[in-house]
Amino acid sequence: MPSGIEVFRYGYPFGQQSILGLSWDVLLVFATVAMFIFLVHFIIRELLNTDVHGTPEEEASKAEVRDSLVAQGVDEVERFTAAQRASHWIMAISIFLLMLSGFLIMNHSVTVKSALGLSWILVHEVSAIVLIAYVIYHVGRVLSVGTFWEMWFGITDAKDLWARGKNLFGVSDTYPRQFKYPSAQKLLHWSVTGTTLGLIVTGLVLLRRVQTPLWAATREFSFLGIKFGLGGPTLGQMGLIPWSFVLHDFLAISTVALVIGHVYFGLRPEEWDITKSMVTGRIPVAAYAEKYSPRSWPVGGTVETDGGRGEDADDE
Repeated sequence: MPSGIEVFRYGYPFGQQSILGLSWDVLLVFATVAMFIFLVHFIIRELLNTDVHGTPEEEASKAEVRDSLVAQGVDEVERFTAAQRASHWIMAISIFLLMLSGFLIMNHSVTVKSALGLSWILVHEVSAIVLIAYVIYHVGRVLSVGTFWEMWFGITDAKDLWARGKNLFGVSDTYPRQFKYPSAQKLLHWSVTGTTLGLIVTGLVLLRRVQTPLWAATREFSFLGIKFGLGGPTLGQMGLIPWSFVLHDFLAISTVALVIGHVYFGLRPEEWDITKSMVTGRIPVAAYAEKYSPRSWPVGGTVETDGGRGEDADDE
């Protein structure tokens, strides 16, 4: 590779040289590119083209929305339920522990000991079990309460992102108030969903090579007639196990980039009220009126705050 960048890590599992995944160089390249992208966004948005949420003619103005809710005695708007907040933090903690333990396992020269004297591979396995349990719970809950389509990314979301992109680069003055679940948040949701499912599948393949109470570590194995072997030490000779290592590392690095983006946007001053709501569950009325479209996220019962539902909307 140019500039001496190594793509793969090699090792000698069971005495045979094999590719064990991506190198630290690839991780650093991903992290550097991600940080550069967010730095460019910060410079353009915060210094050159600050965002102002517009109000379409068919919607109530921000002042009308705020004043109407205040008149109804509403000081804060519920943004996340206790179950949603608990789910978010369980997933966040498990992913953080998976990233920390995974990258320490990746680098055999690191000798940092985990808390309570546990091995990092055990921390990785337990965190993975928690994440899998969370995914099963989340899917079951979404299907049971019928909220699957609330996070679906469709044509309307794509058009919304396009409008925001044009505004970012000064092509358009349009910067609409966002949906209850913003288009960018939906895109992040499905990106993390994709990388997480991929990590689970490839992780289960790699777990077969680790000693557990249920099975002994094995060099190669077959599943549903598919042979998961080591293959050779080169890209053209790789078996499914080295490919699982490579894909697992790639998905992990992609998840790191997504997490960096999530943290960056969450810590922006303009988003701080929304970020705090993941702890408190609520946002101030002023933040709701400033950022959110009342047509997408109706609050209250009057015309000014619901985009035209009517005063009896809460009794439907």
